Amino acid sequence: MTVERRTRQRFPLNLELRFTASTGGRSSIQGRGEVVNISSNGVAFRTEIALTPGRSIDASMEWPVALNGDCVLRVTMEGRLVRVENGLAVMSVLRHEFRTGGRVGTPASSDLDALKRRIGSLLAPVTASHQGV
Repeated sequence: MTVERRTRQRFPLNLELRFTASTGGRSSIQGRGEVVNISSNGVAFRTEIALTPGRSIDASMEWPVALNGDCVLRVTMEGRLVRVENGLAVMSVLRHEFRTGGRVGTPASSDLDALKRRIGSLLAPVTASHQGV
């Protein structure tokens, strides 16, 4: 039987995580991983990068819910790696910050131009041959 050591509820996620891990010196490791679960003070993620417990880590990921339904959020976190086993790394989060990004589903400018042309053609004045009796 395993004793549960977690004091916070964990929420399963399947999101990409980017990170930089360092030992306090000039050497750092950059990589990507996949978030397995998250709590208010920890993140578990899978990575193929060889990490060791005790390293400082800066990580970021896109938040799964948009601000007001239309603004992408990114959460950045600073912490320490507390455990690494079989490709699963666990970091304790000491500080986090939400940052705003672009709008959700913002069309490219070429898409906007095509939409403007289509709307313009729909709003064009009706010609005499198309007017009713």
